[in-house]
Amino acid sequence: MIEVLQEVTDWGDAQIANGIYHVNSAGHLVQYNDKVFKAPMKQFSKSRRKFVKISEYQEELPNNGIVVKGSNGKSYIIVDNKCSCPGFKFRGQCKHLDKVA
Repeated sequence: MIEVLQEVTDWGDAQIANGIYHVNSAGHLVQYNDKVFKAPMKQFSKSRRKFVKISEYQEELPNNGIVVKGSNGKSYIIVDNKCSCPGFKFRGQCKHLDKVA
């Protein structure tokens, strides 16, 4: 699922518009306001900021993609025997692939 988040940070006297962020199930930024990114931005962080969830919508998967729920509650995508979880990126193997196989 893609979560649509509205930033609610109080900037004091400065009139700075808060943005709308579209974050995928892996926590990566896929869209900011009306700018859609070609590849998800992995450097997005929600630390020291406040957000309100506006809505959510179904994530479009690549052909033959499978969504697997992890033990921590996050969802990971498996495409062509590659998983989007941190364990797969570190070791090249993960329990999610074993679960699907």
